[in-house]
Amino acid sequence: MPNVIEKEAAFLHFDHNEQQSEAAPDLKGKTLLVVEDVVSNYQLVQAYLGKSGAEIIHVDNGLDAVDTVKSHRHIDLIIMDIRLPKLNGLAATREIRKTNPRIPIIAQTAFAMQSDREMCLSAGCDEFIAKPFRRQELMRILARFV
Repeated sequence: MPNVIEKEAAFLHFDHNEQQSEAAPDLKGKTLLVVEDVVSNYQLVQAYLGKSGAEIIHVDNGLDAVDTVKSHRHIDLIIMDIRLPKLNGLAATREIRKTNPRIPIIAQTAFAMQSDREMCLSAGCDEFIAKPFRRQELMRILARFV
């Protein structure tokens, strides 16, 4: 039976006996853009990153993601949902790549087929994580890019 370890606004985060064997990467001084339109999904990412020391910027659509990257030159990494209003995550990634080809973009989506992963990578994402994901998975990926 999982233990409740954190209660946030409208969700519970369970510790499924995940050991903190993989230390979280040092994100102090880093700015992460989280592009997510579902509030509870954003809250989960925020809870996972809450004690990391990172500054987190949140937008809820692809168009605002593109605009944010253009106006905030100091973003160190983007966590990009794929199904978004106004401009989907793949199109937003392509637009961001036109002006910032080096910023790491991690695609996050509930669609976890191999073809979905390949589609995200071919659009310019650096990595792919399927929802729902655990904190340990996210930290492992972030450690590779920041």
